[in-house]
Amino acid sequence: MFKNRSMLSLLVATLSCHLAATAIADELVVVADRDNTLFQSDSGGLSSGSGQHLYTGRVNFAENDNWERRAILHFDVSSIPEGSNILEVTMRMQVTRTPPQPPTNLLFELHACFGEWGEGGSSSGGGAGAPSQVGDATWYHKIYPKTNWSNPGGDFTATPSGTTIVHGNGPYVFVGDGLASDVQGWVDGETNFGWIMTADVSEFRTVRQIASRENGNVSLRPTLTVVYEEGSDDIPGDFNGDGLVNGADVGLLLVAWGPCPGCLEDLDGNGIVNGADIGLLLVNWTG
Repeated sequence: MFKNRSMLSLLVATLSCHLAATAIADELVVVADRDNTLFQSDSGGLSSGSGQHLYTGRVNFAENDNWERRAILHFDVSSIPEGSNILEVTMRMQVTRTPPQPPTNLLFELHACFGEWGEGGSSSGGGAGAPSQVGDATWYHKIYPKTNWSNPGGDFTATPSGTTIVHGNGPYVFVGDGLASDVQGWVDGETNFGWIMTADVSEFRTVRQIASRENGNVSLRPTLTVVYEEGSDDIPGDFNGDGLVNGADVGLLLVAWGPCPGCLEDLDGNGIVNGADIGLLLVNWTG
């Protein structure tokens, strides 16, 4: 009996690995539906909610002028079905302008944002910012002119969700397990406030100009890619109730192996958990 069960376990494990490798994942690719730049200044009255570019990093226009910029972005992931399992998330941006003699090998980070923020009608032709309009996010305001951040420069997690290393002009992709974790939370019902982008500000001229969602070249706009698997309720073989039929459920079936009247794992209802039930489980496999 032990020998047969061991052989069965090996067979199921092999099938599980094969089915997991061939499970079909879905992909969502979306451009940011809202973005802005938080321009550090004495008044906090600068923004660029409708501008063609975002800015992140430290500027150095003149002596003692070392203000910081932080881009802020939001992507709509509401089309991902509730109960889906988020597998991988990346965010691509395009750097379109770099200061002369800039430092390179710069760490850029995406941090999950806390709180709703705005995108108004301001539009900056460059990295200096434009006068804030009603509804804009600024260095001091979530929504100008009445709703403030708790902390100047925006409220966000201390730990980055994703990172990339930036040099000169060109495309860059943010990666990190935290991006998938954030999107998973949003799909599961948490409020999506997007991300705030920060950069290394330990040197002068780390600022980079980045194509915004309003950029005239559609291919350069910030783009989020989400790879996910759909889950569903009440799938035969989903013994642990996570919306998926996978190796975890195989393990539970093997624990119940043998005579087991009324067991959840007895999929064909004959009072015995055996090979027939494994076959029914594999029919509903999601990976």
